[in-house]
Amino acid sequence: MRNRILASAIKIIANVLVIVFLGLTAYACYRRFHDSGSINWLGLLIVNSIMVAMYVVKRDARSISQSPFIWLLAFAGTCIPLALRPAATAAATDIGNVMQIVGIVAIVVSMLSLRRSFGIVPANRGIRTGGLYGFVRHPLYASELLWMLGFVIANLTAWNIALWVCDCVLQFSRASAEERFLGDDPIYSQYRTRVKYRLLPLVI
Repeated sequence: MRNRILASAIKIIANVLVIVFLGLTAYACYRRFHDSGSINWLGLLIVNSIMVAMYVVKRDARSISQSPFIWLLAFAGTCIPLALRPAATAAATDIGNVMQIVGIVAIVVSMLSLRRSFGIVPANRGIRTGGLYGFVRHPLYASELLWMLGFVIANLTAWNIALWVCDCVLQFSRASAEERFLGDDPIYSQYRTRVKYRLLPLVI
C-alpha cells in the first residue's frame, strides 16, 4: 500500500515538473516572438502550446523507461533548440525561413499523428502507425531537425551549427532508445518491419 502511494506521488510530481518545463519552454518561445516578431517563433509558440495540451491529456503508459540516462537524453533533446542564437542576416535567410515553416508544420502534424500517445521519455501508450508515422518511425524528431537546420541556415554561426550536430546525435539516440524499449511489443515489431526508415525515407 505504502509503495503504491509513493509511486503515485512520484508520478504526480514528475508530471507536474514536465508540465512546468514545457510551459516555461512555451513562454521562452513567446518572449522570443515578442522581441523579434518572427513568424518562426510564433510557430514554435504554437508547437509548444500544443505540446503542453497533449501532455496533459496523454493516456497512462502501460510501461515507461526507468533509465535516468534516457530521461536526461529526452530532456536534453527537447530543450536544446532553446540554446540557438539569432545572428546577422545570412545569404540564405529566405531558404532557411521556408525550411523552418515546413519543419514547424511537420512537427504539428507529427504530434497530432501521435494523439494521446505523446510523451517526452520512451513509454508504451499504444503504438501509433498512422499519419506521418506511416512514412518514417520518428517523424517528430525528423521534423525538429528540419526546423533546426532551417534556423541554422538563416542564422549561420559555428555555435548554431554545433548545436544542430549535437541535436542530430541526441535525436538519433532517442530514436534508438525508444526502439529498444518498444522492441518486445509485437505490434511495434511488425510496424518496424513495415516502416523501414527511422528519420528520412530511403536514407536512414
